[in-house]
Amino acid sequence: MSGIRSRIEHMFSRLGRWIYENPKKTLAASLVFCLFFFIQVPNLGVDTSSEAMLREKDPIRIAYNKFRDQFGRAEMMVIAVEPPEIFDPDFLEKLRDLHHALEDEIPYVREVTSLVNIRNTRGEDDSLIVEDLLEDWPENGLTMEDLRERVMSSPLYRNHIISEDGRVTALLIETEAYADAAAGGEAFDQAFDAFEDAAPVKTEDAGEKPKRYFTVEQNREVVRAVDKLLDRFRAPDFNVAATGRPVILDVFNESTLKDTRNCMIFTTFLNSFLLLLLFRRFSGVIMPLIIVLSSAFCTIGLMVMTNVPFKMTTTAIPAFLVAVGLADSVHILAVFYRRIDLGDDQEDAIAYSLGHSGLAIVMTSMTTAAGLLSFSTAELTAIAEMGIFAAFGVMLALLLTVIMLPAMLALVTVKPRPIKPSNKGMEKVLLWFADFSLRRPVSIIVISAIFLLASVGLCFTLHFSDAIVDYFPRDMQVYIDLNKIEKDLQGTVSMEVVVDTMRENGIQAPDVLMDMDQVSEEFMVYQHPELKVGKTLSIVNVVKETNQALHENNPAYYSIPKDRELVAQELLLFENSGADDLERIVDQQFSKARITVKTNWVDSVIFDDFVREWKEKLDKVFEGRASVNITGLMPVMARTIPAALYSMARSYVVAFVVITAMMILLVGDVKSGLIAMFPNLLPILMIMGIMAAFHISLNMNTLMIGSIAIGLVVDDTMHFIYNFRKYHQVTGDVDRTIRETFTGTGRALLITSLVLAAGFFVLLSGTLLHMVQFGFFTGLVILVALAADFTLAPALMILLTRGFKKS
Repeated sequence: MSGIRSRIEHMFSRLGRWIYENPKKTLAASLVFCLFFFIQVPNLGVDTSSEAMLREKDPIRIAYNKFRDQFGRAEMMVIAVEPPEIFDPDFLEKLRDLHHALEDEIPYVREVTSLVNIRNTRGEDDSLIVEDLLEDWPENGLTMEDLRERVMSSPLYRNHIISEDGRVTALLIETEAYADAAAGGEAFDQAFDAFEDAAPVKTEDAGEKPKRYFTVEQNREVVRAVDKLLDRFRAPDFNVAATGRPVILDVFNESTLKDTRNCMIFTTFLNSFLLLLLFRRFSGVIMPLIIVLSSAFCTIGLMVMTNVPFKMTTTAIPAFLVAVGLADSVHILAVFYRRIDLGDDQEDAIAYSLGHSGLAIVMTSMTTAAGLLSFSTAELTAIAEMGIFAAFGVMLALLLTVIMLPAMLALVTVKPRPIKPSNKGMEKVLLWFADFSLRRPVSIIVISAIFLLASVGLCFTLHFSDAIVDYFPRDMQVYIDLNKIEKDLQGTVSMEVVVDTMRENGIQAPDVLMDMDQVSEEFMVYQHPELKVGKTLSIVNVVKETNQALHENNPAYYSIPKDRELVAQELLLFENSGADDLERIVDQQFSKARITVKTNWVDSVIFDDFVREWKEKLDKVFEGRASVNITGLMPVMARTIPAALYSMARSYVVAFVVITAMMILLVGDVKSGLIAMFPNLLPILMIMGIMAAFHISLNMNTLMIGSIAIGLVVDDTMHFIYNFRKYHQVTGDVDRTIRETFTGTGRALLITSLVLAAGFFVLLSGTLLHMVQFGFFTGLVILVALAADFTLAPALMILLTRGFKKS
């Protein structure tokens, strides 16, 4: 094995000499390669939506798309208005102006619903009248007291477009389901050409393109237009706030881009300072930064080229690559500058530094990439993309370091400096760790084992969470508005229950309608400490309203007729009244219908339990009469946590097996390679234990820390053991080998770990909590791993090699 390593090291030395002789060609080829990716960067998109996290063939996403093809969008933008008095002519006039402005000025609007146009079903002279609530007002002579009575007595209106106490009213904006719909809402009919098709419309035979669902860019256009419009209407007596999934998604996307940009800037400046402090040469700052920034932007360019937008998990990639990629350059430059100071010319110094560190940085980069690639088979595409593109960036940073760094060093004149005892302080610290490990190896191992067992025990108490709204700071307006509106209007998230009788007019059967009514009532009395059902809407509301209206508006007849023919007749009368409400809640054959269940926005773990519980209940209720499918935004969000847990469990196993094999390959000994993984597992388990002890949940980003960290922390262990074995082959003396390893490789490990940890700690400057937590705990893992490599790793090597003879 040592012979193979020697040949590889010699190959790297020859590569360094070749690049020294051809630096301009090497740099030109590298720059052309990078430019190919750079030009794509401005087109980067962001999509942090829940459905974008799922793979296209995920059953939950397919069901959600089927629902959108059948009924349109499953979520709305909610605008809440709180005036001094809702039932006041001046306020209603202004509300109507806002309503019409939203319809006329906001692009891609399918429908706006408010007190102005909400359905008002009533009977008059044996006729059924279905009209807009404020149709022809004030000419129709409707008094404010009559209006108040009509609104507050209607089960349809409460917690839908008016709060229970009558203080707040809402305007609901539903946008088009398809991206290719016209920007004014007039493409309504086009969106339902394939009303009965379950999949997105594909009519390739007719020469038509498959329709695309409403995009993040269009969502942003709508939200920004609404914000601008609301600014015109805001006044002391017209308090306006907006929320809903479209608003939250847009703010989250904007904050994500801002955090990514700021963290890139802060990381660059911080690492520049650390590199200058380490090397005290501008070449030692500029060259590594050129390489890592090039790798980061190339990775972003590749994402654009493959039509992959930034998602919640991938936003950390740029800062991650800047921090991780610097370690390769630091290891080479540390050796290069020392050889220059010892009197080597630049060619020899380049050849020696590549030969000395080339194999080690290849192996450490491969372990980091292996840890990341363990995500590639994840059930969530957002996690898979994090692994694939971050691994690409890591390997590209390695390639650019090996090729561009020697070329840049060949083109600049690096003057030797006298070796000063400036690092005596650092050397004393390193030698203290060396002596500490030599004196107490057994004690170190025993204490580490205790920490490991305690951490494993704490890990079993970890709990999981995925609540996008909780990632916002508590003083952020979007968070404040959401909580206020949810309190006033009882929720903004919907779960859609699709009841399919699989026969024409099956929904008109009284027993099916009564079952739908029963489950709607059960939803309303559902008890949970955090989740509350605020409203249910379905064809049941239409049938009850119509039945009441046809019985002289008597509230006693707000019920479902027991005669099937009567139900059919009432629905026919409702359709003939000119109302189009049925198109949104039932299909044309009356074979399937939707029940919309509105709840507050809670943790996806709670959503998952809620969906599972109700799927089981609904299957029993409709058994033998209809099939039930639960979809909508809530099940999509609920899907993320179980998929992430399964994916992470699998990726941890894959990463551990692959990295252990690589460690054995580098060390050249199975026993040493297996034992060497102990210092790499300990930091990860300790940090997970700390999170459990402080009741910090594992979310979508912190779940990835383990697989990412094992690929990172093993780098320092590899460098330590690789150099330990090299020195031991020469000296045969364990004590001397430990000291030489610490004073040689230890310095580079200390600096690279501090640089890497600082790069992750920069994420603490972010706005969104998930980025902050990811940065803090990943940085902490690296520091704990450094401590393990300075104590546990040497202690293990001491016990493994004491008594070895000089080779």
